[in-house]
Amino acid sequence: MNNSNDIEIESQLDSFCEQVRKQQTLWLLSAPDGGVASVTSAYDDSKDVLLLWHSEALAQQQCVNEWQDYTAIDISLSEYLDELAPALHDDGVWVGVNWAEGACSELSAQSLVNALTD
Repeated sequence: MNNSNDIEIESQLDSFCEQVRKQQTLWLLSAPDGGVASVTSAYDDSKDVLLLWHSEALAQQQCVNEWQDYTAIDISLSEYLDELAPALHDDGVWVGVNWAEGACSELSAQSLVNALTD
């Protein structure tokens, strides 16, 4: 049986996937040195989580404090599916969707592929 937190996470993921499928684009934050915004998993201190957003506006809102010099950049859905997700999977990096206020839905890169192509 799902608790209300699980239902909220699933709803957030469904909304993210719907928007990404519609726009065929995902957004991430790029650092001046070419790195990208990531955090340590809230569930596993040994796991890195690459942050993704479904819109430029949501991504850009996070460009404050330690990420003030970052810029929202887009990647196509096909680039995520064909290139980024396999690389993240190989590196053991998870993804976090629509990170805000220090929280997001975390899942494996392959689980996001499955959700986006379902």
